[in-house]
Formats: sequence, C-alpha cells, structure tokens
Amino acid sequence: MSSTRIGDLEQLSALKVAFDQQGQAVDELAGAIRSQLGNTVWEGPAADRFRDAWSGEFEPALRKLQAAFQEAGNEVNTRRTALEQATA
Repeated sequence: MSSTRIGDLEQLSALKVAFDQQGQAVDELAGAIRSQLGNTVWEGPAADRFRDAWSGEFEPALRKLQAAFQEAGNEVNTRRTALEQATA
C-alpha cells in the first residue's frame, strides 16, 4: 500500500507564515491610511466622497481580507498538524 501525502509540511508552514504576514500588512495598510486621513486637512466633495468610500467600503473590505488571511492561516495550520500526526 502506498502512502499518499496531501501536503508538504514545510510548504504548509511557509504558507501559514505568509498568510500571517500578509494579514499584518493589510492591518498596517488600513491603519496608515486611517491615520493619514485623520491627520490631513482635506475638504470638499472629493474628500467627502473618499472618506465615505473609505469608511463604508474600502476599510471594511480590507478588514474582510485580513480576516480571510487569518482564517486561511488557521486552517492551513490545522491541516498541517493533522498531516504531521497522520504521518508520524
């Protein structure tokens, strides 16, 4: 009977790290933009449109992306652990 692996442990670990890093990068991006917007004097219709889009659309989308990275990282870690136990 042959043993079939459904993932490479090192690659899965690297993928988890990548998801964690990218989630952190998204968080930092959102924070930087939020901070810059809060500290910038910018008035008028274009400013209002952007701030409305930022708070109503863009920032929530970034938070959703960050949550997706976190969820995917957790899932990869769970699968990696299960694979490691199954092949031990």
